[in-house]
Amino acid sequence: MSIPNEPAAAAAPARAGLCAGPAEKLSGLDFAARLWKKDAGLWKADPAAKKQISGALGWLDLPVKMLAEAADITAFAESVRADGFTHAVLLGMGGSSLAPEVLRGVFQNPKYPRLHVLDTTDPAWIGAVSSLLDLKRTLFIFASKSGGTIEPSSQFKYFWGLLKKAGVKRPGENFIAITDAGTGLEKLAREKNFLRTFLNPSDVGGRFSALSYFGLVPAALCGADVRKLLESAAKMAERCKAPRIEDNPGALLGALIAAQAGAGRDKLTLVMPEKFRDLGLWVEQLVAESTGKEGKGVIPVCQEPLMDPDKYQADRFFVRTALGPDAACDAGLSRLSAAGHPVYTITAADACDLGAEFFRWEVATAAAGAALGINPFDQPDVQAAKALTLEALKQYRAGGRAKGPRPDFSTNRVAVFASKALKTGGAEIKSYDDVFWTVFSGLKEKEYIGLLAYLPNAPLVEEGLKKLRAALTVYTSSACTLAYGPRYLHSSGQLHKGGPDNALFLILTNQAEKDIMIPGEKYTFWQLETAQASGDFEALDAKNRRILRLHLKHPLDRSLAYLSERIAKVGRPGGEPQAEAKKAEEREMPKIAVKKTTTTSKTAKTKLTTTEEYVVVDHPRNLENVTTGTTYAVRIGTSCCTGVDISINDQPWQPCRHAVGYWWFDWTNFPAGTHQLVARMHKPNGEYLISKRRRCKAA
Repeated sequence: MSIPNEPAAAAAPARAGLCAGPAEKLSGLDFAARLWKKDAGLWKADPAAKKQISGALGWLDLPVKMLAEAADITAFAESVRADGFTHAVLLGMGGSSLAPEVLRGVFQNPKYPRLHVLDTTDPAWIGAVSSLLDLKRTLFIFASKSGGTIEPSSQFKYFWGLLKKAGVKRPGENFIAITDAGTGLEKLAREKNFLRTFLNPSDVGGRFSALSYFGLVPAALCGADVRKLLESAAKMAERCKAPRIEDNPGALLGALIAAQAGAGRDKLTLVMPEKFRDLGLWVEQLVAESTGKEGKGVIPVCQEPLMDPDKYQADRFFVRTALGPDAACDAGLSRLSAAGHPVYTITAADACDLGAEFFRWEVATAAAGAALGINPFDQPDVQAAKALTLEALKQYRAGGRAKGPRPDFSTNRVAVFASKALKTGGAEIKSYDDVFWTVFSGLKEKEYIGLLAYLPNAPLVEEGLKKLRAALTVYTSSACTLAYGPRYLHSSGQLHKGGPDNALFLILTNQAEKDIMIPGEKYTFWQLETAQASGDFEALDAKNRRILRLHLKHPLDRSLAYLSERIAKVGRPGGEPQAEAKKAEEREMPKIAVKKTTTTSKTAKTKLTTTEEYVVVDHPRNLENVTTGTTYAVRIGTSCCTGVDISINDQPWQPCRHAVGYWWFDWTNFPAGTHQLVARMHKPNGEYLISKRRRCKAA
């Protein structure tokens, strides 16, 4: 279904019930009026929470407040350009980096310094950016709200050291700082004689800071017209004061997000024009970190190619931002809408409407938080991973090595570490079969995969990650998000730990081929990156999340390709990661079609025909040992069908459920001994197809 976004048309879907519940709740709360009064009671009644929220609503004032600073920001950018700087490198994470990433993709002007956003601790990534720079003509932007974020602090030490080695006598003149007043970064900038320090309003949270100095200074440095950005944001702010939810662009979008999430469509799938491609990354952080708490959460899916309607589960809500004509996207979304997937379209007039979209999404996130009953301005679960990272780094500072677990399974391609949630009931991961079976059997309907890559962003690696993501999406029929670490720790990491337990996480790590020592520390960038990956694994494991950490061997592109091939092999119906012998066994399975009959007075006759259709009991494997007292997920692969039943030990047929591309039966209360399983597939033409019997042993 297609949902128009213009105010006059938007009232119709709201009244029709597409967002009726949340819209009514927001109306009952008098959301717009109380939002602009900065009434923290919209979200929580607890005094401590209200105090924290009250100190995080300054973003509402930014479109007008920062207009007064636009001329100064522009003049500074022009002075940097006039001084001959050719590159600018932003050292920051999360809210300090993702808005600049979007802005440089939209506005980078070749006549202005080329902006690089370095939100990583990966040594290959850092080295690749360093190799592009003329250090003496590079301006470094140290951006941190708290002033103590470990990633940009480490990057600062590295680039400061490089400038000193290059013979720059006053390296501070190659740095500016963006931070809050009173932070350690403000003090550092003063002591090191930075070129300039921009002090941001302290009542603006990181992920709501796109229209503050954190977004506007980098934007101006790469050639953006910040006044036009702010003017478009100010116009959107006025529209977002409308009391009727249907007339308020931000509140309406928030109500739709909350309503669709409540209906099971919690995968907010962002469809962006190429020019706004990275806007999805910024929305991902804003929505995931704001809504992913108290066991609730909306899962943004960005930078995913559109697929045919039947490739999606009924868990998607598509939000498109349109910028000019795009016939291919129009056609793809029309097919999705016709198939029943909700599609909401936002239209941007030009590139400067990016300012308006920043503000629309911020109001939408605040509205969704109010509708869902959560506080969208805190991040209570991110500290655990940081603490575990620092604990590992203490061991390096003490002159030792960080202690880590032994892998559950290792080959010349990958070492595998599994969380305790994947090893319940005595399950073990000792082979590729176990690894990939975990991926496929571990997902329930409407769950998703989080692919988290602590890897360099080299072209071949990026291509390999895209292919791996596509393979996981296609062969599990589940949404798959892709994010680089440690970037996601400041983005969707809160959702992973504070949101619902509805994901399987694959953390990808590697051994650095060329590492970089961090000046003044006893550890390297790779050791920091690995500590962050391990810390997040431990934090997720403590939440009993399902996680596989795959430590890849070099060359990385080949290891990624190998994973994609194995996923494809096991993901095909009847496929197994091992085994020509296993395949041969199933090829020999007789394909028997049993024709239905409506005869009631006579014994039904069976008509046997040879077909190319199939139904296979994939798991349990033949003569596999299963454990009594547990629930075993029997998996059945089929060709096109309308339903599947299973009979165990020749007992009556029982229906199976469909999820992630397979049919499943949750087998419980089975006694010890040998059991026989047979599946029956319902063909579209009314016939049945019977599988070969599968035997297993229960002990």
